[in-house]
Amino acid sequence: MNLPDNAAVFGYTLGCRLNSFETEALVEELVDVLSGRRVTTPEEADLILVNTCAVTARSQGRSRRTVRSWASRFPGKEIVVTGCVAAVAPEDFKDMKSVTVVPNTEKHRIPEIVGPAGSYGNLPENCLFPISAPLSTSRTRGFLKIQDGCNNACTYCIVPLARGGSRSQPKELVLKQAREMVNAGFREISVTGVDIADYGRGLYTNGYGLPELVEELLEIGGFRLRLGSIEPMYLTVKTLERLALPGVCNHFHIPFQSGSSKILKIMGRRYGREEEEELLSAVTTLFPDACIGSDIIAGFPGETQEDYQQSLRLAQDSRVNYLHVFPFSPRPGTPAASMKPLHTEKITVRSRELRMVSEMSRKEFRRNNMSSTRKMLVEGRKRNGRNIGFTDNYIPVYAPDGSVEGELTEVVLSEDSICWSLR
Repeated sequence: MNLPDNAAVFGYTLGCRLNSFETEALVEELVDVLSGRRVTTPEEADLILVNTCAVTARSQGRSRRTVRSWASRFPGKEIVVTGCVAAVAPEDFKDMKSVTVVPNTEKHRIPEIVGPAGSYGNLPENCLFPISAPLSTSRTRGFLKIQDGCNNACTYCIVPLARGGSRSQPKELVLKQAREMVNAGFREISVTGVDIADYGRGLYTNGYGLPELVEELLEIGGFRLRLGSIEPMYLTVKTLERLALPGVCNHFHIPFQSGSSKILKIMGRRYGREEEEELLSAVTTLFPDACIGSDIIAGFPGETQEDYQQSLRLAQDSRVNYLHVFPFSPRPGTPAASMKPLHTEKITVRSRELRMVSEMSRKEFRRNNMSSTRKMLVEGRKRNGRNIGFTDNYIPVYAPDGSVEGELTEVVLSEDSICWSLR
Protein backbone atom coordinates (compact mmCIF):
# COMPACT_ATOMS: atom_id res chain seq x y z
CA MET A 1 0.00 0.00 0.00
CA ASN A 2 1.14 3.51 -0.77
CA LEU A 3 0.92 5.21 2.62
CA PRO A 4 2.78 8.38 3.62
CA ASP A 5 5.05 8.79 6.59
CA ASN A 6 3.15 9.49 9.80
CA ALA A 7 0.02 7.98 8.17
CA ALA A 8 -3.35 8.95 9.67
CA VAL A 9 -5.47 5.95 10.68
CA PHE A 10 -9.24 5.93 11.18
CA GLY A 11 -11.09 2.90 12.57
CA TYR A 12 -14.82 2.33 12.18
CA THR A 13 -16.86 -0.43 13.80
CA LEU A 14 -20.21 -1.87 12.81
CA GLY A 15 -21.86 -4.41 15.09
CA CYS A 16 -20.94 -5.85 18.44
CA ARG A 17 -18.64 -4.89 21.29
CA LEU A 18 -16.32 -7.72 20.31
CA ASN A 19 -15.85 -5.97 16.97
CA SER A 20 -15.23 -2.68 18.80
CA PHE A 21 -12.52 -4.27 20.92
CA GLU A 22 -10.80 -5.76 17.88
CA THR A 23 -11.01 -2.47 15.95
CA GLU A 24 -9.32 -0.62 18.80
CA ALA A 25 -6.56 -3.23 18.97
CA LEU A 26 -5.96 -3.04 15.22
CA VAL A 27 -5.90 0.77 15.11
CA GLU A 28 -3.44 0.87 18.00
CA GLU A 29 -1.16 -1.61 16.26
CA LEU A 30 -1.44 0.15 12.88
CA VAL A 31 -0.51 3.48 14.41
CA ASP A 32 2.51 1.80 15.96
CA VAL A 33 3.83 -0.07 12.91
CA LEU A 34 3.22 2.88 10.56
CA SER A 35 4.68 5.44 13.00
CA GLY A 36 1.36 7.08 12.39
CA ARG A 37 -1.40 8.83 14.26
CA ARG A 38 -5.01 8.16 15.07
CA VAL A 39 -7.70 10.45 13.63
CA THR A 40 -11.40 10.69 14.39
CA THR A 41 -12.92 11.17 10.91
CA PRO A 42 -12.44 9.40 7.56
CA GLU A 43 -11.79 12.76 5.89
CA GLU A 44 -8.54 13.11 7.87
CA ALA A 45 -7.33 9.56 7.25
CA ASP A 46 -4.81 8.04 4.89
CA LEU A 47 -5.92 4.56 5.94
CA ILE A 48 -9.52 3.66 6.82
CA LEU A 49 -10.18 0.40 8.68
CA VAL A 50 -13.79 -0.87 8.60
CA ASN A 51 -14.79 -3.78 10.85
CA THR A 52 -18.06 -5.13 9.44
CA CYS A 53 -21.11 -6.96 10.83
CA ALA A 54 -23.22 -9.65 9.13
CA VAL A 55 -25.56 -10.66 11.96
CA THR A 56 -28.59 -9.35 10.03
CA ALA A 57 -29.24 -8.41 6.41
CA ARG A 58 -29.61 -4.82 7.57
CA SER A 59 -26.20 -4.74 9.26
CA GLN A 60 -24.58 -6.41 6.25
CA GLY A 61 -26.19 -3.86 3.92
CA ARG A 62 -25.04 -1.00 6.12
CA SER A 63 -21.49 -2.39 6.07
CA ARG A 64 -21.54 -2.59 2.27
CA ARG A 65 -22.98 0.92 1.84
CA THR A 66 -20.49 2.43 4.26
CA VAL A 67 -17.49 1.01 2.42
CA ARG A 68 -18.92 1.87 -1.02
CA SER A 69 -19.62 5.45 0.08
CA TRP A 70 -16.12 6.00 1.43
CA ALA A 71 -14.47 4.32 -1.58
CA SER A 72 -16.41 6.73 -3.80
CA ARG A 73 -15.86 9.86 -1.70
CA PHE A 74 -12.19 9.23 -0.92
CA PRO A 75 -10.63 7.59 -4.00
CA GLY A 76 -7.12 8.45 -2.86
CA LYS A 77 -7.38 6.71 0.50
CA GLU A 78 -6.61 3.07 1.30
CA ILE A 79 -9.54 1.16 2.84
CA VAL A 80 -9.13 -2.15 4.66
CA VAL A 81 -12.32 -4.14 5.27
CA THR A 82 -12.45 -6.96 7.80
CA GLY A 83 -15.03 -8.53 10.13
CA CYS A 84 -17.92 -10.87 9.51
CA VAL A 85 -19.04 -9.58 6.09
CA ALA A 86 -15.47 -9.90 4.87
CA ALA A 87 -15.62 -13.53 5.99
CA VAL A 88 -19.01 -14.63 4.64
CA ALA A 89 -19.64 -12.24 1.72
CA PRO A 90 -16.35 -10.75 0.44
CA GLU A 91 -18.05 -10.34 -2.94
CA ASP A 92 -19.99 -7.41 -1.43
CA PHE A 93 -16.85 -5.31 -1.93
CA LYS A 94 -15.95 -6.55 -5.39
CA ASP A 95 -14.69 -3.93 -7.86
CA MET A 96 -14.38 -1.22 -5.18
CA LYS A 97 -11.16 0.66 -5.84
CA SER A 98 -8.47 0.89 -3.15
CA VAL A 99 -10.38 -1.59 -0.97
CA THR A 100 -8.52 -4.56 0.54
CA VAL A 101 -10.69 -7.30 2.07
CA VAL A 102 -9.24 -9.31 4.97
CA PRO A 103 -11.38 -12.11 6.54
CA ASN A 104 -11.71 -12.63 10.28
CA THR A 105 -9.22 -15.47 10.31
CA GLU A 106 -6.54 -13.19 8.89
CA LYS A 107 -7.31 -9.89 10.62
CA HIS A 108 -4.25 -10.24 12.85
CA ARG A 109 -2.16 -9.93 9.65
CA ILE A 110 -3.55 -6.49 8.72
CA PRO A 111 -0.55 -4.59 10.21
CA GLU A 112 1.90 -6.57 8.07
CA ILE A 113 -0.37 -6.25 5.00
CA VAL A 114 -0.34 -2.45 5.17
CA GLY A 115 3.19 -1.93 6.45
CA PRO A 116 6.09 -3.48 8.37
CA ALA A 117 5.17 -6.63 10.27
CA GLY A 118 3.69 -5.83 13.66
CA SER A 119 3.39 -7.92 16.80
CA TYR A 120 0.20 -9.50 15.46
CA GLY A 121 1.93 -10.87 12.34
CA ASN A 122 2.21 -14.35 13.84
CA LEU A 123 -0.09 -15.28 16.70
CA PRO A 124 1.33 -17.65 19.29
CA GLU A 125 -0.14 -21.13 19.07
CA ASN A 126 -3.62 -21.50 20.66
CA CYS A 127 -3.87 -17.74 21.24
CA LEU A 128 -6.59 -15.42 19.99
CA PHE A 129 -6.23 -12.03 18.39
CA PRO A 130 -5.35 -9.65 20.00
CA ILE A 131 -2.61 -10.72 22.39
CA SER A 132 -2.29 -7.21 23.87
CA ALA A 133 -5.16 -5.11 25.17
CA PRO A 134 -5.80 -1.77 23.40
CA LEU A 135 -4.95 0.97 25.87
CA SER A 136 -5.05 4.28 24.01
CA THR A 137 -8.76 5.13 23.73
CA SER A 138 -10.04 5.25 27.31
CA ARG A 139 -8.96 5.31 30.89
CA THR A 140 -12.21 4.30 32.55
CA ARG A 141 -14.12 1.45 30.91
CA GLY A 142 -12.61 -1.16 28.62
CA PHE A 143 -13.37 -4.51 27.03
CA LEU A 144 -11.33 -7.67 27.41
CA LYS A 145 -11.76 -10.49 24.88
CA ILE A 146 -11.61 -13.91 26.50
CA GLN A 147 -13.28 -16.08 23.84
CA ASP A 148 -14.24 -16.14 20.17
CA GLY A 149 -16.42 -18.26 17.88
CA CYS A 150 -19.38 -20.48 18.71
CA ASN A 151 -20.30 -24.17 18.69
CA ASN A 152 -24.03 -23.73 19.26
CA ALA A 153 -25.16 -23.96 15.61
CA CYS A 154 -28.41 -22.02 16.10
CA THR A 155 -30.46 -22.33 12.94
CA TYR A 156 -30.64 -18.57 12.32
CA CYS A 157 -27.10 -17.52 13.15
CA ILE A 158 -24.26 -16.78 10.74
CA VAL A 159 -21.66 -16.12 13.44
CA PRO A 160 -20.16 -19.66 13.42
CA LEU A 161 -19.65 -19.29 9.65
CA ALA A 162 -18.05 -15.88 10.13
CA ARG A 163 -15.96 -16.54 13.25
CA GLY A 164 -15.57 -20.32 13.41
CA GLY A 165 -15.91 -22.65 16.36
CA SER A 166 -15.54 -21.72 20.01
CA ARG A 167 -11.99 -20.95 21.15
CA SER A 168 -10.76 -19.53 24.43
CA GLN A 169 -7.89 -17.16 25.13
CA PRO A 170 -5.38 -18.80 27.52
CA LYS A 171 -5.91 -17.45 31.02
CA GLU A 172 -2.30 -16.27 31.24
CA LEU A 173 -2.90 -13.87 28.35
CA VAL A 174 -6.26 -12.74 29.74
CA LEU A 175 -4.72 -11.94 33.11
CA LYS A 176 -1.76 -10.21 31.47
CA GLN A 177 -4.07 -7.96 29.44
CA ALA A 178 -6.18 -7.19 32.52
CA ARG A 179 -3.06 -6.09 34.42
CA GLU A 180 -2.06 -3.88 31.48
CA MET A 181 -5.49 -2.25 31.56
CA VAL A 182 -5.38 -1.65 35.31
CA ASN A 183 -1.90 -0.13 35.04
CA ALA A 184 -3.19 2.13 32.25
CA GLY A 185 -5.94 3.40 34.53
CA PHE A 186 -9.01 1.39 33.58
CA ARG A 187 -11.42 1.03 36.48
CA GLU A 188 -14.05 -1.16 34.81
CA ILE A 189 -13.32 -4.18 32.62
CA SER A 190 -16.05 -5.91 30.65
CA VAL A 191 -15.18 -9.44 29.59
CA THR A 192 -16.45 -10.14 26.10
CA GLY A 193 -16.66 -12.85 23.47
CA VAL A 194 -19.21 -14.64 21.33
CA ASP A 195 -20.07 -17.20 24.04
CA ILE A 196 -18.20 -16.37 27.25
CA ALA A 197 -20.12 -18.99 29.25
CA ASP A 198 -18.26 -21.58 27.13
CA TYR A 199 -14.90 -20.21 28.25
CA GLY A 200 -12.24 -22.90 28.85
CA ARG A 201 -13.98 -25.74 27.01
CA GLY A 202 -11.48 -27.44 24.70
CA LEU A 203 -8.59 -25.52 26.24
CA TYR A 204 -8.55 -26.91 29.77
CA THR A 205 -9.34 -30.44 30.91
CA ASN A 206 -9.51 -29.68 34.64
CA GLY A 207 -12.87 -27.89 34.57
CA TYR A 208 -11.35 -24.41 34.51
CA GLY A 209 -14.02 -22.08 33.12
CA LEU A 210 -15.60 -18.65 33.43
CA PRO A 211 -16.08 -18.70 37.25
CA GLU A 212 -12.44 -19.63 37.82
CA LEU A 213 -11.25 -16.95 35.40
CA VAL A 214 -13.43 -14.31 37.07
CA GLU A 215 -11.99 -15.23 40.48
CA GLU A 216 -8.44 -14.78 39.19
CA LEU A 217 -9.29 -11.50 37.47
CA LEU A 218 -10.76 -10.09 40.68
CA GLU A 219 -7.60 -11.04 42.57
CA ILE A 220 -5.72 -8.48 40.45
CA GLY A 221 -7.80 -5.73 42.06
CA GLY A 222 -8.22 -2.08 41.18
CA PHE A 223 -11.30 -2.44 38.98
CA ARG A 224 -14.84 -3.74 38.89
CA LEU A 225 -15.78 -6.50 36.47
CA ARG A 226 -18.76 -6.43 34.12
CA LEU A 227 -19.83 -9.58 32.30
CA GLY A 228 -20.66 -9.18 28.63
CA SER A 229 -23.52 -10.91 26.88
CA ILE A 230 -23.65 -14.46 28.22
CA GLU A 231 -25.40 -17.23 26.27
CA PRO A 232 -27.89 -19.33 28.29
CA MET A 233 -26.83 -22.67 26.74
CA TYR A 234 -23.87 -23.05 29.11
CA LEU A 235 -25.06 -20.68 31.83
CA THR A 236 -26.32 -22.58 34.87
CA VAL A 237 -27.57 -21.68 38.32
CA LYS A 238 -24.40 -23.20 39.73
CA THR A 239 -22.31 -20.92 37.51
CA LEU A 240 -24.28 -17.88 38.67
CA GLU A 241 -23.74 -18.89 42.30
CA ARG A 242 -19.99 -18.94 41.71
CA LEU A 243 -20.08 -15.59 39.91
CA ALA A 244 -21.82 -13.85 42.83
CA LEU A 245 -18.62 -12.22 44.08
CA PRO A 246 -17.76 -8.73 45.34
CA GLY A 247 -16.51 -6.77 42.36
CA VAL A 248 -18.84 -8.35 39.79
CA CYS A 249 -21.36 -5.81 38.52
CA ASN A 250 -25.07 -6.46 39.04
CA HIS A 251 -25.76 -6.54 35.32
CA PHE A 252 -26.47 -9.48 33.03
CA HIS A 253 -27.35 -9.61 29.35
CA ILE A 254 -28.78 -13.05 28.58
CA PRO A 255 -29.96 -13.45 24.95
CA PHE A 256 -32.97 -15.72 25.39
CA GLN A 257 -34.19 -14.99 21.80
CA SER A 258 -37.75 -16.25 22.43
CA GLY A 259 -40.19 -17.03 25.22
CA SER A 260 -41.66 -20.00 23.36
CA SER A 261 -40.16 -23.43 24.01
CA LYS A 262 -41.42 -24.56 20.59
CA ILE A 263 -39.64 -21.73 18.76
CA LEU A 264 -36.50 -22.17 20.85
CA LYS A 265 -36.37 -25.79 19.71
CA ILE A 266 -36.72 -24.78 16.06
CA MET A 267 -33.98 -22.21 16.63
CA GLY A 268 -31.68 -24.97 17.90
CA ARG A 269 -31.45 -23.40 21.35
CA ARG A 270 -30.87 -26.15 23.91
CA TYR A 271 -33.20 -24.82 26.62
CA GLY A 272 -36.84 -23.89 27.05
CA ARG A 273 -39.04 -21.47 28.93
CA GLU A 274 -38.54 -23.40 32.17
CA GLU A 275 -34.76 -22.93 32.04
CA GLU A 276 -35.22 -19.22 31.27
CA GLU A 277 -37.32 -18.92 34.41
CA GLU A 278 -34.64 -20.68 36.48
CA LEU A 279 -31.94 -18.28 35.28
CA LEU A 280 -34.06 -15.18 35.87
CA SER A 281 -34.90 -16.33 39.40
CA ALA A 282 -31.27 -17.13 40.16
CA VAL A 283 -29.97 -13.76 38.95
CA THR A 284 -32.51 -11.76 40.94
CA THR A 285 -31.82 -13.82 44.06
CA LEU A 286 -28.03 -13.80 43.85
CA PHE A 287 -27.61 -10.26 42.52
CA PRO A 288 -30.06 -7.89 44.28
CA ASP A 289 -31.20 -4.94 42.14
CA ALA A 290 -29.52 -6.48 39.09
CA CYS A 291 -30.27 -5.11 35.64
CA ILE A 292 -31.14 -7.93 33.24
CA GLY A 293 -31.21 -7.40 29.49
CA SER A 294 -32.01 -9.85 26.73
CA ASP A 295 -32.22 -10.33 22.97
CA ILE A 296 -35.45 -11.38 21.30
CA ILE A 297 -35.94 -12.29 17.65
CA ALA A 298 -39.33 -11.11 16.41
CA GLY A 299 -41.14 -13.10 13.73
CA PHE A 300 -39.00 -16.22 13.55
CA PRO A 301 -40.35 -18.67 10.91
CA GLY A 302 -43.22 -20.67 12.38
CA GLU A 303 -43.88 -18.17 15.18
CA THR A 304 -47.62 -18.22 15.79
CA GLN A 305 -49.53 -15.55 17.66
CA GLU A 306 -49.39 -17.72 20.78
CA ASP A 307 -45.63 -18.15 20.42
CA TYR A 308 -45.29 -14.40 20.09
CA GLN A 309 -47.47 -13.83 23.16
CA GLN A 310 -45.11 -16.05 25.15
CA SER A 311 -42.17 -13.88 24.04
CA LEU A 312 -44.19 -10.77 24.87
CA ARG A 313 -44.87 -12.10 28.37
CA LEU A 314 -41.15 -12.73 28.80
CA ALA A 315 -40.44 -9.17 27.68
CA GLN A 316 -43.01 -7.84 30.15
CA ASP A 317 -41.58 -9.82 33.06
CA SER A 318 -40.54 -7.27 35.68
CA ARG A 319 -37.16 -8.99 36.00
CA VAL A 320 -36.29 -8.22 32.35
CA ASN A 321 -35.26 -4.58 32.23
CA TYR A 322 -34.42 -3.93 28.58
CA LEU A 323 -34.33 -5.72 25.22
CA HIS A 324 -32.37 -5.78 22.01
CA VAL A 325 -35.05 -6.62 19.46
CA PHE A 326 -34.06 -8.20 16.15
CA PRO A 327 -36.64 -8.61 13.39
CA PHE A 328 -35.97 -12.04 11.88
CA SER A 329 -33.45 -11.74 9.07
CA PRO A 330 -32.65 -14.83 6.97
CA ARG A 331 -28.90 -15.31 6.71
CA PRO A 332 -27.60 -17.20 3.64
CA GLY A 333 -26.11 -20.56 4.55
CA THR A 334 -28.16 -21.04 7.73
CA PRO A 335 -31.02 -23.58 8.06
CA ALA A 336 -33.55 -20.85 8.92
CA ALA A 337 -32.92 -19.18 5.55
CA SER A 338 -34.85 -22.01 3.86
CA MET A 339 -37.78 -21.91 6.32
CA LYS A 340 -41.05 -20.26 5.29
CA PRO A 341 -40.88 -16.65 6.48
CA LEU A 342 -43.65 -14.69 8.16
CA HIS A 343 -45.14 -11.69 6.40
CA THR A 344 -42.90 -8.64 6.69
CA GLU A 345 -45.68 -6.50 8.15
CA LYS A 346 -46.28 -9.00 10.94
CA ILE A 347 -42.58 -9.04 11.81
CA THR A 348 -42.52 -5.23 11.83
CA VAL A 349 -45.55 -4.94 14.12
CA ARG A 350 -44.16 -7.47 16.60
CA SER A 351 -40.75 -5.79 16.63
CA ARG A 352 -42.31 -2.40 17.28
CA GLU A 353 -44.40 -3.71 20.17
CA LEU A 354 -41.42 -5.44 21.78
CA ARG A 355 -39.35 -2.27 21.53
CA MET A 356 -42.12 -0.27 23.20
CA VAL A 357 -42.17 -2.78 26.05
CA SER A 358 -38.39 -2.48 26.32
CA GLU A 359 -38.52 1.30 26.68
CA MET A 360 -41.17 1.07 29.38
CA SER A 361 -39.23 -1.63 31.24
CA ARG A 362 -36.02 0.40 31.10
CA LYS A 363 -37.70 3.47 32.59
CA GLU A 364 -39.52 1.40 35.22
CA PHE A 365 -36.27 -0.22 36.33
CA ARG A 366 -34.62 3.16 36.74
CA ARG A 367 -37.57 4.56 38.65
CA ASN A 368 -37.63 1.53 40.95
CA ASN A 369 -34.00 2.28 41.84
CA MET A 370 -34.63 5.92 42.73
CA SER A 371 -33.63 6.93 46.27
CA SER A 372 -31.04 4.13 46.38
CA THR A 373 -27.30 4.78 46.62
CA ARG A 374 -25.13 3.07 43.99
CA LYS A 375 -21.48 3.07 42.98
CA MET A 376 -20.88 4.77 39.63
CA LEU A 377 -17.75 5.09 37.53
CA VAL A 378 -17.09 8.65 36.34
CA GLU A 379 -16.30 8.73 32.61
CA GLY A 380 -14.71 11.40 30.47
CA ARG A 381 -17.72 11.86 28.20
CA LYS A 382 -20.35 14.45 29.01
CA ARG A 383 -24.06 15.10 28.60
CA ASN A 384 -25.47 18.60 29.09
CA GLY A 385 -22.03 19.76 30.13
CA ARG A 386 -21.73 17.22 32.96
CA ASN A 387 -19.64 14.08 33.28
CA ILE A 388 -21.65 10.88 33.17
CA GLY A 389 -21.10 7.22 33.99
CA PHE A 390 -22.88 3.99 34.79
CA THR A 391 -23.82 2.45 38.09
CA ASP A 392 -22.87 -1.15 38.75
CA ASN A 393 -26.42 -2.13 37.71
CA TYR A 394 -26.17 -0.27 34.40
CA ILE A 395 -28.07 2.94 35.07
CA PRO A 396 -26.57 6.02 33.36
CA VAL A 397 -26.12 8.88 35.81
CA TYR A 398 -24.60 12.33 36.08
CA ALA A 399 -21.46 12.44 38.19
CA PRO A 400 -21.64 14.34 41.49
CA ASP A 401 -20.05 17.79 41.51
CA GLY A 402 -16.34 17.65 42.20
CA SER A 403 -15.84 14.06 41.02
CA VAL A 404 -13.12 13.27 38.49
CA GLU A 405 -12.81 10.89 35.57
CA GLY A 406 -11.88 7.36 36.60
CA GLU A 407 -13.27 7.73 40.11
CA LEU A 408 -15.64 5.17 41.58
CA THR A 409 -18.02 7.22 43.67
CA GLU A 410 -21.43 6.91 45.27
CA VAL A 411 -24.47 8.60 43.80
CA VAL A 412 -28.03 8.83 45.06
CA LEU A 413 -30.39 7.97 42.20
CA SER A 414 -33.03 10.61 41.59
CA GLU A 415 -34.99 12.28 38.83
CA ASP A 416 -32.14 14.75 38.43
CA SER A 417 -29.15 12.41 38.77
CA ILE A 418 -30.32 9.79 36.25
CA CYS A 419 -29.39 10.54 32.65
CA TRP A 420 -32.72 9.52 31.16
CA SER A 421 -31.79 10.23 27.54
CA LEU A 422 -28.91 7.72 27.55
CA ARG A 423 -29.69 4.12 26.74
